[in-house]
Amino acid sequence: MRRLNFKLFLIPALASALLLSACTSPDNGDGGGAAVQSQLDSVIKSGTVRVAVLPDYPPWSVQTADGGFEGYDIDIAQKLAEALGVELELVSTDGTSRLPLLKSDRVDVNISEWTATDERAKEVGFTIPYVAHGAGVLVNAADPLASYADLAGKTVSVARGSTNDSIMTKYFPDTKIERFETIADAAAALRAGKVDALVEGYSTVTQMAEEDPNYAIIDAPALFPSLVSMGALQEDQVWINYLNNFIRNLNASGTNQELFQKWGHADLPDIVG
Repeated sequence: MRRLNFKLFLIPALASALLLSACTSPDNGDGGGAAVQSQLDSVIKSGTVRVAVLPDYPPWSVQTADGGFEGYDIDIAQKLAEALGVELELVSTDGTSRLPLLKSDRVDVNISEWTATDERAKEVGFTIPYVAHGAGVLVNAADPLASYADLAGKTVSVARGSTNDSIMTKYFPDTKIERFETIADAAAALRAGKVDALVEGYSTVTQMAEEDPNYAIIDAPALFPSLVSMGALQEDQVWINYLNNFIRNLNASGTNQELFQKWGHADLPDIVG
């Protein structure tokens, strides 16, 4: 019996299939087969970059009495807009709304002191870090605490969903945690005597203590220093690549160091550069 050469039949068939595949655009789920546009293209086309920032996190980002914003993150957002050649639109956010703002296309990027934890990275597209810092504890100067161990049995306030919330939940099980929607509300709870301590960014509580002698910080190194990144949609690698490039140039030019010294009154952590 004559044996058929299957290779001669399969190769033309495979070539035809590959040719057909090559002529078909990736399907983005809308049935049209059009490629998904990066947020980078949308920003340039619209002429505006929408940046989520915190309104109550001095010295990194705070909303002023006239409705504007100022701080380290705000200056970085402005530098990003300048690099893109577009206008800057700032959008207020908090610990729980950062990801929903991205997913609902109300912002293009978060520059909101977002700690890039492994758990968050399951849902968020994080850039390389642009800064790093840890947590500190603010207490009443009339009732100071000597160490973090003294927090046992105390009631502390944190912003809900923040890294500080995670730190206290995981590493300080003997404290009672009062969670608030904003950093401002968490700080107000300490001022009103509803809690014994406020747990927030080390630079933030240090500035609060410097501005008001009624309060003091626990005199110890920052708790759990961590990397802080910009946040974008996880699937938009083109946009993330651009943001990474921007951060590298911000570091290489010395601009990031200048901005950190301006607002944090210290050198940028070595781990960032």
